[in-house]
Amino acid sequence: MNWKKAVAAAAGAAFLALLVFGITGCSDSTTPPSGTSQTFTSTSSNAHSHTVVIQKAEVETPPGAGITKTTSSVSAHTHTFDMTQAQLTTVMGGTGVTVTSGNSDIGGAHTHNFTITKWF
Repeated sequence: MNWKKAVAAAAGAAFLALLVFGITGCSDSTTPPSGTSQTFTSTSSNAHSHTVVIQKAEVETPPGAGITKTTSSVSAHTHTFDMTQAQLTTVMGGTGVTVTSGNSDIGGAHTHNFTITKWF
């Protein structure tokens, strides 16, 4: 009878260890989120910054003409944001790129830089 209890206890402990490892072993705080889009924040210029949202599909399959977006509206203005197919391909390959927004004359002539990196 003691032998059966020992085997049952060992099996239970092994199961519990596998369960705990399965729950915590797959977690990695350095792994970026894998959502279908990512919001990037620009550098600050004239005491403000902007955001732009890039879709995972735009990076995975870069359009031949690249992408053109409008940044978030801050201080009553937006900026244009353009990425070429080559830049998107570079990001897909795992290398970040810096993209400078279009100019805005509101609040003084200025642009913003966005560092775009692969998040998935």
